[in-house]
Amino acid sequence: MFEYYTKKLKMSFERLYVRFLWYRERARNTVYEWHDTRMHNLNQRTLFILAIGLLFVSVLYIESFRPTDNFPVEQYITIEEGETLQSLSQVLEDKDIVRSADWLEILVRLRGGQHSVQAGDYLFAKPVGAFSVARIITTGAYGLEPIRITIPEGATIADMAIIYDKRLFKFDADKFLRDTSNLEGYLFPDTYYFLPNVREDEVIRVMQDTFQARIAKFADDLAESQYSLHEIITLASIIEKEAWKPKDQKLISGVLYNRLNDDMLLQVDATFTYTDGKGTYDITLADLRDTENLYNTYVYKGLPPGPIAAVGEAAIDAALNPTPSDFYFYLADRSGTTYFSATYEEHLAKKRIYVD
Repeated sequence: MFEYYTKKLKMSFERLYVRFLWYRERARNTVYEWHDTRMHNLNQRTLFILAIGLLFVSVLYIESFRPTDNFPVEQYITIEEGETLQSLSQVLEDKDIVRSADWLEILVRLRGGQHSVQAGDYLFAKPVGAFSVARIITTGAYGLEPIRITIPEGATIADMAIIYDKRLFKFDADKFLRDTSNLEGYLFPDTYYFLPNVREDEVIRVMQDTFQARIAKFADDLAESQYSLHEIITLASIIEKEAWKPKDQKLISGVLYNRLNDDMLLQVDATFTYTDGKGTYDITLADLRDTENLYNTYVYKGLPPGPIAAVGEAAIDAALNPTPSDFYFYLADRSGTTYFSATYEEHLAKKRIYVD
């Protein structure tokens, strides 16, 4: 082992010596040209030694302190548990993080050897030299800071997967979708702060915990409701998607309650967006008659099988505390203004005025 490191050290200093010889020759030529009347009495040998010393220090600086020309800023580097120092040093050279794998290995050895290297994910916010790289990986200065990610109200799990996949470099979107296949509506929409190397299981846990914490404040209303938690969240998700403006949520909730209580079809368009990705103006007559779509509230009475989106507190509150009214119909124009009607005839008249 001693011979191996001796050889490594020898190779590194041989490289330095080659550069030294090149710079020495340049320095010798330069020194001989610097003769003028004021320098005539200087000891040329002393000047030469100073120049060589300066060049040697410059080479050491380039190898140890000056970053590479193509240093990968803002890219994540992973050091695996148990990775050998030799392999790691070569990887960092290949990635243009250091100029010389051998020199980095020597610097790390001087700081405590392979056992001092901290495994994990690293982010270099700015270019640094080999000396700093050695310090960073032996002290575990990972450089990772929490990033702010907002999941909006009304987002589906598929939407969340896209958002997280763009921001979290170890996030597995496919696994996230598989693991949350029965959690639509139960991952709370909020602003979260995650480290960029967080895994999908931690994201799910945090979002579920947040949902439980937020739903707890509605415990009394839920206990008095005629509907189960699952039904309330399903209803809230419809309200979340149907209401263009927060002020309309409780009125829309009242309309849905009126229709449910009178055993009427809900006939909401938002469920088509969830199952088919279609908006109100894209739905066809064939869609409205599709009996294979269990979320088709134009065919099946009552609430759909489950939530269609993530719900915020306002939508949950609206689902539990609807505004009583005589309205059974509503529609929204393209600007987001919602119009409510008590009769179908009134509803059709407003549709001709504001939509058609």
